[in-house]
Amino acid sequence: MVAADIPQVNFTGTEEIPYMPLTGQHLGDIQHVESREMVIQRQIIGLTQYDLQSNYGVDDRSYSSATGTSAGWIMSLETSPFSDRGTGYNFVGPDASNVWDETPYERIEDERIGWPSLLHTGDGGEHAISHGGTGTLVMTSRDAVGSGYWTTNHLPEMLDANGDVLWNLWPRACNGGADGNTIHVICISAPEGNGGVLYGGQDGALIYMRSTDAGANWTQQTFAETDSSHFTGFTADSYAIHAEGDNVAFAVFNGFDDTFTMHSEDNGETWTYETIIDFPVDMYVMDSGLPDSLADNTDADGNAMFFNSDRAGDVLYDAAGGLHVFFGGMYYADADLTDENTQYYPYTNGLEYWTPGFGADSTQTIAYAYDEDDSGTLDYDDDIAGYFVSTSGQPSAGVSVENGTIIVAYSSMMEGYSTGLQNFRHIHIVQSADSGATWNSDTPCNVTPDLEFDLIESVYPSISSRIYGDELLLHYQSDYEPGLHVRGDEDPITMNDIVALRMSLSDLAECADLEFEDHVGISEMELPEFGLFPNPSSDRVEIVLDDAVVDGRLRVIALDGRIVYDAAVTGRIERLNVGAWAPGVYAVELSSGATSRVERLLVR
Repeated sequence: MVAADIPQVNFTGTEEIPYMPLTGQHLGDIQHVESREMVIQRQIIGLTQYDLQSNYGVDDRSYSSATGTSAGWIMSLETSPFSDRGTGYNFVGPDASNVWDETPYERIEDERIGWPSLLHTGDGGEHAISHGGTGTLVMTSRDAVGSGYWTTNHLPEMLDANGDVLWNLWPRACNGGADGNTIHVICISAPEGNGGVLYGGQDGALIYMRSTDAGANWTQQTFAETDSSHFTGFTADSYAIHAEGDNVAFAVFNGFDDTFTMHSEDNGETWTYETIIDFPVDMYVMDSGLPDSLADNTDADGNAMFFNSDRAGDVLYDAAGGLHVFFGGMYYADADLTDENTQYYPYTNGLEYWTPGFGADSTQTIAYAYDEDDSGTLDYDDDIAGYFVSTSGQPSAGVSVENGTIIVAYSSMMEGYSTGLQNFRHIHIVQSADSGATWNSDTPCNVTPDLEFDLIESVYPSISSRIYGDELLLHYQSDYEPGLHVRGDEDPITMNDIVALRMSLSDLAECADLEFEDHVGISEMELPEFGLFPNPSSDRVEIVLDDAVVDGRLRVIALDGRIVYDAAVTGRIERLNVGAWAPGVYAVELSSGATSRVERLLVR
């Protein structure tokens, strides 16, 4: 296994990933089988050019209640510095016949924000908790779920040691309590590298906030168990929180520190600390040396490797009060004590599961990136896209209100699906019908549309922590290139789709014969489907219509709004020469009268 240096840079985000878990089966012992017979409906519900949805774990960007399902994402339709960045939002009613609202082009806030968590409180209101460009957290609210005007406010100020307002970043929020009106938030103080200051002696202190009246009043605190005598600080987006009634828990996913959970049975009044992974050296200082005798494994060069989380995880309570924690596994090393760096192992494979009965340093591997060609090894291209998480990571967990089935969506690197330089990621779903005792680890569903193509990158899945009825709604970010523009690879900026999927929860048990169909409004269905071949292209493109169009017109629009092609439809196949077009993403629009259909074309 080959190590890679962990980037020692400031956030947006930064850190990394490994190969074998502490317990569980080796990848070679798992046979991945997919029998299929299920229809998955898909719909593009949003767009964004700001493609960093999280540095590690994904916020609660999907929230379902009896009123319907809200979906959120970090959205910017401008180019760097993304001055319009805010919450992209869409909503769909609770009936299976309902469709998502129209694609939004404006954020819900009246200021630039990032990292929203969505929630519906018991009083019928709807909220997004996020961070601003400085100062306190931002709360954007409206009185009714799915409708009405949004109002943006700020949480109460916290002061640092100099008496200045503390800047809080990267929040995670949920709601609970007997009436559903308690809002729980965790975040960290802005690290020095992001323009912040030390707080309580920590660079990125963990802060907990609570409101028992749906956001009208707040209390704020830190914990003795997470103070400067135990941790030097915490990393952006390396934590998750969830509540069910008076049970509330958050988990913190670390690399060179302990991974742990804190949970409360009295709606956040008192808390209990519990270790998940006990890192062998407390408050480890880079280049000071880790004891080889305590290593979990060694790499091909004989370097000691230490197992922990990849910092991207989720936490979930079921209706019976059972606590479930999920994260991508990762190995770390500090082999060279003179290089001012540490290492991670980006091809580490395994989605880890923990529940309190396991105790410390004992996890179950419940899903993988799979050996699609049954060769016994995972065959990837040399360059791995820079999300800095496991090859099977970014989990988002939910539980069925009706039968207690636990669902975990995650993003997994795909063997055989590649640009020729980097492998794509697809969204998989793994489930447990017995409260986490067993999982369908050998038969998870790959729910990414267009399985016949290898040109879809699918990351940052989000499902609601509560799943109503037999319908599972999931949304994620998708484009044509592995990696990101904002961090990591720093790929050229492109338009990313926010794709929503709708599927039957009961059909996931067999995941047989997957078929995908567009789930859109009636007016849009009046036009036939059309395909673009090849896509991406650097030369010629054929636009193939499923059926004839009366008085049809084709337009191709660049991201800057220029119309690069505009002509009447003359047949079932239209041929375009794109060799002279600038590389990038183009919108191909087929219209007739007042109806239109749009597909995206990538020109290399």
